[in-house]
Amino acid sequence: MDLKNLVASYATKKDGKTHVNLEALAHDADFRSEVIQEVLNDIKKKPHLCVYFPSFKPTCNRDAMGKLINELALNLQVETLVTGNIEKLGNLHNPVQDIIIIKQSFRTGKELHGQIEKLKEKGYNVSVLCLIAHSRARLEGFAHENQVEIEALVYTDDPITGLM
Repeated sequence: MDLKNLVASYATKKDGKTHVNLEALAHDADFRSEVIQEVLNDIKKKPHLCVYFPSFKPTCNRDAMGKLINELALNLQVETLVTGNIEKLGNLHNPVQDIIIIKQSFRTGKELHGQIEKLKEKGYNVSVLCLIAHSRARLEGFAHENQVEIEALVYTDDPITGLM
């Protein structure tokens, strides 16, 4: 099954908006497998890339990204994987220039904007990979405004099987 159909199976329409049950989706083994393949394909281009998951909170037992992060860490062929607080990136022992932020979803980018700014101030080349974006136009506008390379694996405003 492709990512669009997997996401669609965890999505509902309410008040004209698509809502995705991200926690349940993150527990889907097929979804995690597809995401891992997509992420691996994306980062093969830059093997010295630092992969950063800002959403992971190790103190939260219900963190939807935990299982995906663990599986991805086992498959990654990058030197550095950082999760949680952005300040951890200041403690890197091996020098990296490129950082890819992996976001679970993108709606407005309010927090993401601050994370990108902090990383750029430290001299990093920043790119972003969102697993799900709620608006292709908003994501593209955000990329232009923040001068950052950004993409999403699935856009909920694209025709998704079973939703349109």
